[in-house]
Amino acid sequence: MTAALTLRRFVATPQRIFWLYLVLIAGAEFLTAAVSSMLGLALHAALLFVLIMHGAFGTNAHQRRLALGLMLAPLIRLLSLTLPLTRLPQVAWYPAVALPLFMATIVVIRQGGVSAPRLGLTPGRLPLELAMAGFGFGLGALEFMILQPVPLIEQFAWVPFILASLSLLIFTGFAEELWFRGLLQHSALRALGNKAIVYVALLFAILHIGYLSFTDFLFVLAVGLIFGFIVLRTGSILGVTLAHGTTNITLFLLLPHVSNSDATQFTSIVWAVILGGTVIGTIAIALAVWLGPRQAQMPDAPSKQHAAQEQSMLASE
Repeated sequence: MTAALTLRRFVATPQRIFWLYLVLIAGAEFLTAAVSSMLGLALHAALLFVLIMHGAFGTNAHQRRLALGLMLAPLIRLLSLTLPLTRLPQVAWYPAVALPLFMATIVVIRQGGVSAPRLGLTPGRLPLELAMAGFGFGLGALEFMILQPVPLIEQFAWVPFILASLSLLIFTGFAEELWFRGLLQHSALRALGNKAIVYVALLFAILHIGYLSFTDFLFVLAVGLIFGFIVLRTGSILGVTLAHGTTNITLFLLLPHVSNSDATQFTSIVWAVILGGTVIGTIAIALAVWLGPRQAQMPDAPSKQHAAQEQSMLASE
């Protein structure tokens, strides 16, 4: 009886149940990477079901929206481990997983009636947002020193490099930032308050447990905190999307080839781009954070359907 009462009190506290979800996702990721992929997938599948049920039948509008956004975490792992990716070249793995995830993100956004400005889909201070891309070169260099990954493309050539760069920019940079710093951070701010940035950054790091590197976990956690603060302060995900994309371009395309290349000129150019881009990007971030949004982040006028949906959701709180 006491145990049942304790469990009921725990579940009745919204913040606690969402922190429990985070712990369970971390456990599922660790099981998948280090113990048994079948056990990890089973836990992910159970979590997916529970989060969908919470998103459908929860008693609070903001908590339901966060639960639906959170369900994409087990979904991404189920997709990445059940799709026949080994039959595809590695560079095609990212769009193969990201496209269904992106579609699911759009469905959750539309179901919740979240407007573009609330997701950070605004240009902000455009020159500074564009310059933030340079910050990713430094992040990619740091993560390369931690992980030392193999090249995403076997031989460096401009056409494969450009195509792979666009794939990483769109399917890791934009798709992931729309989910993490757009949908999830917006939802978590309303459901969890001032713990939202930490919560989303932890989830961001947890989904990198598969590398089995505690150093990389801490690195990704720090990056998630920085990106979350930038979006909170600037009201735009454009800058962090570009920085995220250039991080992965540096990590998986540029530096793996530099480390295996004997071409001194090529190596010098790459390191000059990394150092110069990092300095420019860091200055751009500092200015953008200091100046804040270009204008007040006013939500778009909702459609009649979304307005009725919001009123219905708020009435149930």
